[in-house]
Amino acid sequence: MKIVGVISSPSRDGNTAVLVRQALKAAAESGADVEEIFLFDLDIRYCTGCSRCMAEGRCWTPDDFESVRETLLDADGLVFGSPTYGLQPNAPMKNLFDRLGMFSVYTSAFADKYVVGISTAGGFGAKRVAKRLTTIVSGMFGSSAVSGTLGVLRGWNRIEEKPEALAKARELGRKLVADIRRGRRYPFRNVFSRLLTALVVRRVARRNVLANRQNRMKAVYENLVSRELIKPVDPQKDKRGG
Repeated sequence: MKIVGVISSPSRDGNTAVLVRQALKAAAESGADVEEIFLFDLDIRYCTGCSRCMAEGRCWTPDDFESVRETLLDADGLVFGSPTYGLQPNAPMKNLFDRLGMFSVYTSAFADKYVVGISTAGGFGAKRVAKRLTTIVSGMFGSSAVSGTLGVLRGWNRIEEKPEALAKARELGRKLVADIRRGRRYPFRNVFSRLLTALVVRRVARRNVLANRQNRMKAVYENLVSRELIKPVDPQKDKRGG
């Protein structure tokens, strides 16, 4: 079992970074292999909206993104940690989400993962951001399981001065490992949005993929077919351009 923590704190010893490492430490003590990704160490450029990933299956911007994406895809559990800036995740984390982009959303690339979101804020908004961090890996053909979130209002204090927050982060790490081992999927969370996706969004997405399977969304189509999330189109129909 592998757990990957993604940290977008600007400081290596930032408050959110400390909490993510507490969760990873507890996961390791529970028997998981853990790895940390510190975004400020990496060259991850802005998404240009070229959509080549939809056609070709990967981003061709020459930076560290593809390596990060492969690490995330290889994991069983993900811990996303971002400080709260303006009631949102900070720029490096939002940029990572942009780069994961619509290819990951359409293919539901992270639907088999278990996710935890962690954020800190001086005043307010941390819980909202922690929750948002767990939603970006949901997709049109499946959603990841959210093991939990932790948003901490720290005021002007260092997070180490809040032992209860450190304990909650460790508990999240242990819970993440336990959920993966038990295969717990939390089917009653976000019931309305799940139903909307199943009844409406998924149908629209399927039509779009099939209509563009030979060009703009070729990689998306091939990915979904290989994972048996949509049925393949008869090759003869493709030859006829249909």
